[in-house]
Amino acid sequence: MQILNTKMENSHIVSSFQLLGDGLNVTGMGFAQNDVEHPDRVLDFWVLGLVTRGVMDLQIGEERALLKAGTYYLLPPYIHHFGRKGDSAFDVIFFHFVTSTACCSTQAIRLPIFGHIPPELPYLNLYRFIKRAVDFALLSPAQVNLQVAAILTQLSVMQSYETGEHEGSKRLAYRIMDYIREHIERESSSEQLTEELGYSYGHLDRVFRQHFDTSIHQKLLQLRIDTAAEQLLMGRSIKTVAAQVGFHDYHYFLKVFKKIRGVSPGILQRSAGALQNDRSRTPE
Repeated sequence: MQILNTKMENSHIVSSFQLLGDGLNVTGMGFAQNDVEHPDRVLDFWVLGLVTRGVMDLQIGEERALLKAGTYYLLPPYIHHFGRKGDSAFDVIFFHFVTSTACCSTQAIRLPIFGHIPPELPYLNLYRFIKRAVDFALLSPAQVNLQVAAILTQLSVMQSYETGEHEGSKRLAYRIMDYIREHIERESSSEQLTEELGYSYGHLDRVFRQHFDTSIHQKLLQLRIDTAAEQLLMGRSIKTVAAQVGFHDYHYFLKVFKKIRGVSPGILQRSAGALQNDRSRTPE
C-alpha cells in the first residue's frame, strides 16, 4: 500500500490510500447491529466499514471522525484504531481483506480513510445478497473479491465527485455535465444554459473543455447519439428516436449519427436484426 498523505480541501481527512483492485482477497464479512463502541485494536488486514444507521465515533491513527449513516471508514493494517462510546447505537457492514504488495498506479483505487457512500446505491441490500450467495456457495472467493473491489471503486468515484465539488472550475464543469445529461431528451439552448448557471457560454465552454477535452456541444451530441443507439437496438423507428433525443432535423440526425458511430442508424438496426435472426436459426 502506498500512503499518499494528501490533504482534501474543507475536510479533516489527511490520509488516503491506493489499493490494487485485482490484488484484493476478501477474508471475511459481516453486519454488526446495535453496537455502541468500536473495539480498540491493531489488525494485520484491511477493514472497510459502511455505516448504515446511527453514529460511530472512530479514531484511526491520528484521524478522528464522527461517522453517520451514509459514510464509510477504511482501516489500514498495522495502524491502531479504536472507538469511543457514543450516545446512540450504530449498524455497520464490514469487509475484511488483504491486498497484494505490488501496486500498479493505473489500476489503483484511491480512497481516503473516511468518506461518504453513494446515496443511490443500497449497500445493505447488496451485502445481504452477497452474504446469502456466499452461504449458498453460489459465489466463488474470486467472485467475492470482484464484488468488494467494485464497492471500493464506487466509493473512490464518490470521493472524486466530492473533491471536485471543492474545486471551483471542476465544480462548474460537473454542473455543466449534469445539465446536459438532464437535457439529452429535450430541447435546450446555449441561452438556457447560461441563464441556468450564470456565466457566459464562452466561459462555460472553456471550463468544460479544460476538464473533459471536448466542447459542450460535442458532448451533448455524443450523449444524444449514444442514447439513440440504445433506442434503435430496441427496435424503435429511426424518426421516432431522432425526435426523442432532441433532433428535429431528421437528415442532420442521420449525418451526426454516422459521424459519431461510424455507421448509419439503418445499418445499425439491420446488423442487430441479422444477429438476432442468426441466433433464431441456430439449432439447439
